Amino acid sequence: MPLLPLLLVGLLSYMMYYRYFPVRTKQWNALDVTSRHVVVDVRDYQDSSKGDCEEVIALPCGYIRRYSSDIPEGPVVVMGSNPVECNVGVRQLKRLGFDVAGYLLIGADKKCNEYLSLG
Repeated sequence: MPLLPLLLVGLLSYMMYYRYFPVRTKQWNALDVTSRHVVVDVRDYQDSSKGDCEEVIALPCGYIRRYSSDIPEGPVVVMGSNPVECNVGVRQLKRLGFDVAGYLLIGADKKCNEYLSLG
């Protein structure tokens, strides 16, 4: 019987690590992002669809694995509304083999076309 509590504690520890332990990726400023970077917006569709950014790929964390083939090659910058969202997005993309250069924090109420100028 002591195996079950140990298994539950191990599972809970992994879940906490996956969500909250910071990834080894640099937080970027919006001015650091250029047109050669692939920006993946991992916010919810309701938040990411507020601004029309043709250069940004809107792909919430729950859909990254399914639609990872839509992400072009190149250094990826993850854009999220909070550190937890960025952590999960960066971990998923790195696990799928993408070169994640960094992440951006943008408010949920902000439009990406007002925040980024990738022209």
